[in-house]
Amino acid sequence: MGRGLIIDNIHTYTDWGLILTAQEMEPPKVKTKYIDKPLGDGSIDLTEAIIGDVAYEDREGTFKFDLLVPPENRAGLVSAMSSYIHGRMRKIILPDDPDHYYYGRMALNSFVGQGLIGKLEIEIVCDPYKYKLDPTVKSGSIGTSGSVTVICSNSRQRVIPEITVSAAVTIVFNGNSYSISPGTWRLTNIIFVEGQNELTITGVAGTTYSIEYQEGAI
Repeated sequence: MGRGLIIDNIHTYTDWGLILTAQEMEPPKVKTKYIDKPLGDGSIDLTEAIIGDVAYEDREGTFKFDLLVPPENRAGLVSAMSSYIHGRMRKIILPDDPDHYYYGRMALNSFVGQGLIGKLEIEIVCDPYKYKLDPTVKSGSIGTSGSVTVICSNSRQRVIPEITVSAAVTIVFNGNSYSISPGTWRLTNIIFVEGQNELTITGVAGTTYSIEYQEGAI
């Protein structure tokens, strides 16, 4: 398979005959906030004051392609590509990072025909984080001891997990206790941070649980 992007269910080389010649996916800029000290040295850094973590701006990417199709077929193909991506929110996977996807709004920025070769450029403005292809899931059941400790490893983005249990349980997270009934829950006080996140689930033996969350990295 030739080098290209996967845009939702389309591969730019296999389906469109585009050869990826250059790509640039910039890291997201940090949203900073500094207040000058009028009569003192330096400034006060309030970057993490509101949410207790760093926030980021959108991430931007640019991708350049060669289009090797007969000139008489270009107009139809470019029109089809425009209909699929221009102004659309799409999920894209880069050839050098097949385990993650980016999600954002795409644009067909330019197309220039140069003899037998067409030059085409696609841009995307996307979320600051890149996401694992599939959500992370930790599942199992409570044993005869009546409790189980689950370690959930998370990437950079903070995330509220979706917790599903088959019977009433008590969950201890960061020293705080939460009682939930059977069903699926998102508890706003249970927020996974980067690294290892530990939950202890207590309930009747045989109770099943599932903890699902989407990891996002920079």
